[in-house]
Amino acid sequence: MIKKIWPLLLVLSIALMVIFATGVIIAIAITNGGDKNPETLPNPAETIETEPISAANSILVLGDSIGFGVGDEPDMGIGQRYAALVSLDNPLTVANLSVAGAVSADLAALVSAPENAAIISATDLIIISIGGNDLNRLQYQDALSLDVAFQETFNTYQNNLEATLNRLRTLNPEAQIALIGLYNPYPEQDPQKSQKLFEWNYQTQLLAAAAENTAYIPTDDAFKYHLSTYLAADQFHPSSIGYQVIAEALDRILNGVD
Repeated sequence: MIKKIWPLLLVLSIALMVIFATGVIIAIAITNGGDKNPETLPNPAETIETEPISAANSILVLGDSIGFGVGDEPDMGIGQRYAALVSLDNPLTVANLSVAGAVSADLAALVSAPENAAIISATDLIIISIGGNDLNRLQYQDALSLDVAFQETFNTYQNNLEATLNRLRTLNPEAQIALIGLYNPYPEQDPQKSQKLFEWNYQTQLLAAAAENTAYIPTDDAFKYHLSTYLAADQFHPSSIGYQVIAEALDRILNGVD
């Protein structure tokens, strides 16, 4: 009889030990975690949503003739074409203060003018096309003077662009800024001058990278193999197709559109 009861007692003892150990573990867990407020615990399913640039309500275009839209259809240009890409449901407001022929000094003066402060401070996206007229002044420099003239011209442009960006940030700390890069409309020009355009774009890209919430939009690689299509009849400004290419590049970089 005892031999039959002994295995049963052994099983019961083991079960009681397991129950006791489980109770100890639970008590320890309650002691260690019982003082935490459930509201302070992170929610693993929680995601932080950010507003895409495409959700902007207003666009301001600044700069030169390319900013103005010379070569495109009437009332179009980079700003309008970009707006058409991203505002299928909610039309965007596009304002344009660009001036044909403007150089970087003109842009710095324009953004510093008190009468432009309100529109700058109220916009969500600022598109800037500037520098082409500054650089184009070097077209008639000879090889001996080109390096010195380039550096002087770029230094002036850099100072003006930095002043422009600082002024824009003072008036509107939250706006996204997009700098449109330069393309080369002169495929047969001296390779030395073509190299200067590459340097200009590279240095401008560095300026954009150092500035807060500022994107650089390259155009040269897209244009150089399609000048006959992407340039207008004047063989200098973008055609309607060229402006569309720039707007699509803007969309890809700002909104990650493939």
